[in-house]
Amino acid sequence: MHRTAVPDDAVVDYLPVGPDDAPELARLPLLRAHAHAPLQTALANFYTPLFAPLNAEHLDERALTRQFRRLRQQRQTAELRLAPLDPQASFFAQARRALAAAGWITSDYFCFGNWRLDLDTQGFQAYWAQRPSKLRNTARRARQRLDADPGFRLDVITSGPALQAAVDAFVSVYKRSWKQPEAWPRFIPELCQLAAERGWLRLGVLELDGQAVASQLWLVSGGCAYIVKLAYDRAYASRTVGTVLSAHMMEHVIDHDHVSRIDYLIGDDAYKRDWLPERRERWGLVAFNPLTVRGLIGAARHFVGHALKQFRPRPA
Repeated sequence: MHRTAVPDDAVVDYLPVGPDDAPELARLPLLRAHAHAPLQTALANFYTPLFAPLNAEHLDERALTRQFRRLRQQRQTAELRLAPLDPQASFFAQARRALAAAGWITSDYFCFGNWRLDLDTQGFQAYWAQRPSKLRNTARRARQRLDADPGFRLDVITSGPALQAAVDAFVSVYKRSWKQPEAWPRFIPELCQLAAERGWLRLGVLELDGQAVASQLWLVSGGCAYIVKLAYDRAYASRTVGTVLSAHMMEHVIDHDHVSRIDYLIGDDAYKRDWLPERRERWGLVAFNPLTVRGLIGAARHFVGHALKQFRPRPA
C-alpha cells in the first residue's frame, strides 16, 4: 500500500513501540498527507479492512504512551486518527489508555460493519442449504440459464500464465461496473501479483462469449477466505452474473481450499447478510492535541457534534 496507494508527498513514520530492550520489535505506522499537515492517521485508506501495529503482540504500552506524548509535545500533530480497529483486540484498549495517559483528548467512533461466517467441516452443500431460499433459488435459476449459453465460462485463477489476462479482465469489468473509478489504479493489479506469488490469490472470472462480465478478487490465507473486491458489467445485471460467480467462489474456497472462515471485510451492504450472517464492527480512535488551537477546535466540534446527535429526534 505504501508504494501504490500513498501520495508522493506523504510522510510515513514507523514509530518503534516495542519493549525497552527491543523497541524496533513492534512498530506503529502513521501517515501524514504532507510534511506540514496537522492531521496524522494510521497508515490506512479505504482499501484497509483492519489496522494494527506491526508485530502487535510485542507492543509495549509504555513505549506507545511515550510516542504519543512526544507527538503531543511537538505540537505539529493537532489531530490523530487510528482506524479501522477491532474494538475487541488488545490494541484498541492499549491505544486508548496510552493516548489518555499522554495527554490527548480522546474519543472513539464507528467505522463500518464486517460480515463473516465461521464454517464447519461439512462442505459447500451444507453451507448452501443454510442460505435463504430466495438466494438459492435465484442462483440456481441464473446458473441454469447461463449453463445453456455455449459462451459461458467460469474460472478461478491463482497464478501462472493466465494471471495477467485475469487481472486485466478484472480491471476491465470494474470500469464497466456501477462502482466509482479506482483512486489508485496500480494497487489492485500489484496486490494480485503479490498474492499470486504468495499463494493467496483467488481471482474469479465469469465470461460470456469470450468477454469477462463479472470478476471477484478473493484472498485465502491462514484458513480464511477474504472477499476483497466484487464487480460485474452493468449491461449483464439482468443475468445475475454476480450472484452466480459468488456461489462458485464460495464453493471453491469451501470444497477446494477447505477454509474455516469467510470474511467480507468492509461494509454493511444488505446482500452480505444472506451469504455470511455473522456481523462484527470496526471502530476508530480520534485524539485531539490540547496544546494546539486546531486540536482544541477539533475537539469542540467533535464532542458538540456527538452531543447533538444524541438529542436529534429520530424519524417516526
